[in-house]
Amino acid sequence: MNNNYFSHLVGQNAVKKKLSFYLDAFHKTSQAPFLLMSGAKGLGKTEFAKAFAKNLYNQDGDKRAFLELNCSTIKNNEQFFEQIFLPLISENEITILFDECHALPLDLTMAFLTIFNTEKNHKKSFEWNEMRFDFNFKQQTFIFATTETDKIFPPLKDRLTAVDFERYNQQELADIVKLCVPHICFADDCIQKISTTIRGNARSAVKRAKEIDLYCGAKNISIFELEHFEDLSDQVGILPLGITHTEKQILEVLNNCGSATLTGLAAKIGMSKTALQRDHELYLLHKSLIEIDGKRKITGGGIEICKAMEV
Repeated sequence: MNNNYFSHLVGQNAVKKKLSFYLDAFHKTSQAPFLLMSGAKGLGKTEFAKAFAKNLYNQDGDKRAFLELNCSTIKNNEQFFEQIFLPLISENEITILFDECHALPLDLTMAFLTIFNTEKNHKKSFEWNEMRFDFNFKQQTFIFATTETDKIFPPLKDRLTAVDFERYNQQELADIVKLCVPHICFADDCIQKISTTIRGNARSAVKRAKEIDLYCGAKNISIFELEHFEDLSDQVGILPLGITHTEKQILEVLNNCGSATLTGLAAKIGMSKTALQRDHELYLLHKSLIEIDGKRKITGGGIEICKAMEV
């Protein structure tokens, strides 16, 4: 197995192993499965899809074209087949990433159910609106990505090969930060502290690296120490464990009132219950700062964070 396909990307070792297997197989058979990359935002799905596509060569040994589509912009079959497939995909050797594929329109989802039942020659013809569209899956590779697998039509999900992305650990997050700013040297205690304030994904690590780069540029320094990070945190509002100011407010409310229902907490914070659950509660639960037992309650760890933020 070739382990160099993704050597420039940090972490996600299980993903690297699985995708490397499919790339090795592709180079012998010119076949690749229909992949479904799933995981929370910022875990590297798009970057891994691009790296995977980069290693798919056409029949002449040249790199294939790569097309990234956000499925929320695809309205129906007519738009996909007439405005995307015919001019960009048909007759071309290309890899297509369907990002946020849970937002695929239903008629295109149903079309894919038929299209993905390929013949032995890995080709499939699909007729729609008195037109015929020819797919050749030795020339065209489809990759799907989503943050919400539960919203994908189950029969379509059954036809895709799952590739699951996990949160990055603190060492991997530290490595991403250092890769983003190779001209900056970090004190060991400083980079360890920085990694604890990143929310487990590469996107947050890149954002933190940009903040550090701006700070070092403004201060004209190339060695970043813990005192510098504490100063930066004070200036831009970096909180312990990377919690947001809304999450700080949630912890403070629960610390003061003891417990609250979802409806009551949402009213106190001033946001919808859906946004509260999706954007904030999941992270607070992951960090064991709150617990849910009918009502929302702050944990001992959450109380400690509140005390730390009072200093």
